[in-house]
This record gives sequence, C-alpha cells and structure tokens, in this order.
Amino acid sequence: MRPAMVLTDLDGTFLNSDRSICAANLATLHALGSQGVVRVAATGRSLHSARMVIGCDLPFDYLIFSTGAGICHYSDSRIIHQRALAKSDIHAVAGFFSDYQLDFSIHQPIPETHRFHWYASPNPTSDLLARLEFWAEFATQGNFLEIEEASQLLAITLDAREIIEQLQQRFAHLSIIRTTSPIDNRHTWIEVFPPGSSKGTAAEWLCNSLNIERKRTMSIGNDFNDLAMLEWTESSFVVANAPPELVEQFILAPANDEQGFAAAARKWLESLQP
Repeated sequence: MRPAMVLTDLDGTFLNSDRSICAANLATLHALGSQGVVRVAATGRSLHSARMVIGCDLPFDYLIFSTGAGICHYSDSRIIHQRALAKSDIHAVAGFFSDYQLDFSIHQPIPETHRFHWYASPNPTSDLLARLEFWAEFATQGNFLEIEEASQLLAITLDAREIIEQLQQRFAHLSIIRTTSPIDNRHTWIEVFPPGSSKGTAAEWLCNSLNIERKRTMSIGNDFNDLAMLEWTESSFVVANAPPELVEQFILAPANDEQGFAAAARKWLESLQP
C-alpha cells in the first residue's frame, strides 16, 4: 500500500473522558500499523503533559504536541521540528493580555513548555487557580518584560470573541488558536503560537517529510484547536461530543466514550485505495 497517515487528537477524541484508552481504539492503532499507515497523536498538551496520559508505549509513530509547535518521534521523544516566538512578539502579546486584564501564562521553549511564568488579573479566574495548584512545581510568577524566550502564551477568558478579533488584527503574523479549557470545560483558552504553528501545518510538514500525499490523510478531533488539522486533511472526522459548529462542518463519528476514533479510522481505511 502507498504511504498514508492518520492523525488523532487525544483529550475528548482518542482518550475516554476519564483519560483511559478503550481496547477498540488500541486495536485499531495496531491494525493501521499492519497496513503501513503512519499513526500520529496530535495534542495541545506539552510534551511532558502528553507523556503523563499516553506514555511512550502506544503504537503511535509520531507525536505533534503544543498544538503543532513541536513534532517528535513517539517512542523516544526525539524532536524533529519545533518553532519559537520572537522576543518582541512575547512582550507585545503579553502587554496586550495585561491591558485586557486577563490571566495569562508564558511557556518556556520546547521541550520545556510545561514550565511557565504566570500573571494574574485583579480577579483571578478559577481556571488559573486550578492550573497553579495542579502545576505548582512548574509555575513561577514573573515579570513578562524579563522573558526572552518562549514557545507560546496562553490567556484565560469566558468571552473570547472580541479578544481574538483584536489579536488577529494586531498580530496577524502569529498563530492564534482558541480551545476549550480542559480544566473546567467552561473557560476559553486563547493560545498564541509562533508564525505557522498549528496541528494543520504540523501535519503538512510531517507528510512532506515522509512523502505522503495529502489525499491519503485522515484526521479526527473534538475542539477548535483541531480545526486547522481537520481543514487540511483529505478525510476529516469529529466525534459526537464536539461543539455543534464543528459537527456541522466535518464527518460525524461516535463520541469519544463510544469508540469514535476506532469507528472513523476503520471507515476511512476501508475506503482507502491501495
């Protein structure tokens, strides 16, 4: 069979809601590998955070992490592609978030993106406080004007639309991605990445490096940070627990707790030409 690729988001897609892995999804990964399909986990998590939930022993070939800012070999975390923010962009975006009185964080360069400096608004969100409690050993309060290197910035809000519009106008060269907070599923995270960073551009880079045609790609996701990947791949699925806006745009698969990845991948594989 000619080379092909499957990409899957993790939280809310490949993983069950309790972050376990169902037998059907695991068996499907093995079946894809036996057909010579390249298997890619694509997550918004940092490399460190991804390893906390999926380890190194699953039958994936590559890991796209930090929403496409980094790509590594799955089994040994050897990084093959990464992006970083310019110092001027770090300070400008941080100043923007500060002016809007948002809680935000600035994350260290790859592979240490789980370590971050944090900045609280006058009324810190419950989302920020929960993050600081969970990631206490990696979190440092700081002055953003002292930061010279970073992989991303992340701001927390309940109303992201106006802020994202303003960000896109002022920082059109940067990658600005919206995602639902995995902490409370209520707040929105506005993530700012280096130019060209997304799960979609990472998928494209990986396919080009492996000589895989776009028409032989499939992806599945559940949230807005998957949008660039879903728009890039030839066959694109969303699980039934995805937001209605995404369900309307892409092929519907069962929910993540109902083996959605396995069902979508099997359907795609059956239609794939040798």
